[in-house]
Amino acid sequence: MEERIQVKCRYDDEMMHIQCVSEKVNRGREYGMAVKMRTTSDVSMWLREQTPTLRSAASGGEPTYTPCQIYQYPNKECQIFIPGTPHNHPQGFVGNLHVLSEKVKSLLGFAAEAGFLEQAQGEPYSTTVEEQGFDLGTGDEE
Repeated sequence: MEERIQVKCRYDDEMMHIQCVSEKVNRGREYGMAVKMRTTSDVSMWLREQTPTLRSAASGGEPTYTPCQIYQYPNKECQIFIPGTPHNHPQGFVGNLHVLSEKVKSLLGFAAEAGFLEQAQGEPYSTTVEEQGFDLGTGDEE
């Protein structure tokens, strides 16, 4: 099993479905954990345009997911990066992850325990594009 974090390309509008696949850590799933987080409709639309390359850790089948990374900066802020066609980053999408959300706390806790948090240097990525101002997971509704 390849350890990874992946996000579903085609999912509910304004929601992200993230799977964390780990051999050594699991939280409610045999393969690791899954979490649903709020996003914006433009991010949902962008995700639908990405080419899925990874299979579901739960059901296998045809690829329905794309890889993503979580970066933690020296100031302890975290961001998710999803490589793909340019969105709010030249190489894909970047979103802020705030620990006020229980789902984000759970995701970050799992990522830290499984060794998925990538330490980044400098300041968190930002852009002058206004949509960068939104934060993933600020609402815990499903």
